[in-house]
Amino acid sequence: MNPSRGWSAPPQRADAGSWAVAEGVHLDARRAVYLAKGRILLVADLHLGYAWAQRQRGQLLPIGEDDTLTRLNALCADWAPEVVMVLGDLVHAVASPEGIREAVIALVRGLPSSVRLEVVLGNHDLRLESRLIEWGVPLPCAEERREGQYRFIHGHLLPTEGTGVLWTFSGHEHPALELGDGGTTSAKVPAFLVGDGRVVLPAFSHWAGGCVLGRQPLLGEWARAARFEKAVACLGPRLLPIPWNRLPRGVYPAIS
Repeated sequence: MNPSRGWSAPPQRADAGSWAVAEGVHLDARRAVYLAKGRILLVADLHLGYAWAQRQRGQLLPIGEDDTLTRLNALCADWAPEVVMVLGDLVHAVASPEGIREAVIALVRGLPSSVRLEVVLGNHDLRLESRLIEWGVPLPCAEERREGQYRFIHGHLLPTEGTGVLWTFSGHEHPALELGDGGTTSAKVPAFLVGDGRVVLPAFSHWAGGCVLGRQPLLGEWARAARFEKAVACLGPRLLPIPWNRLPRGVYPAIS
């Protein structure tokens, strides 16, 4: 099997738009995780201001409307979380184009007033805290967060040692699968990675390129050391769980 030409998924029924991988831990096909305990909605890798950051570097990408806030508000309407937690890379760069500042402020002000927004800092968020102070945006940030048995990281750094951690949630990897019809047609879709008490979320941003499983190595040492049990593909409004041993062989972390 040549994963570079696309891969035909095994015949499994695509589940509905959400799926519980454990009690109270719900994957959502819209690239989010909802934790019933604590009423926490997780998203990762928003990369706000991507086009603005690229323009500052000389790449004249078109500046279009960003639907991040619209999609987050739809998730909040369905799950009614108390907390929306971003697992790193809230912004694409902490340079100071006006568009990046406006995108952050629009997100903070545009979420429901009943929701508290928190940020785990990612590798793209260097100096974000000082920028938020300059911008007058009161947004709590930390390199790592804990809530009971849940630990929240970005994934570019190894987490601190801690007892009582049942699940760790991260971003950073932008995992994706290339699925095909067995012929010439294929498509790259975002995916969750699940197993070993870990969930790696796909990038919430539509701009973020995906790390295609089987073709590209995972980035972080923490994810490369994991033994995942399945990938869960986001197929529009549905989820497709795929056992790890059914994925195409290629460049993988600790695959069994």
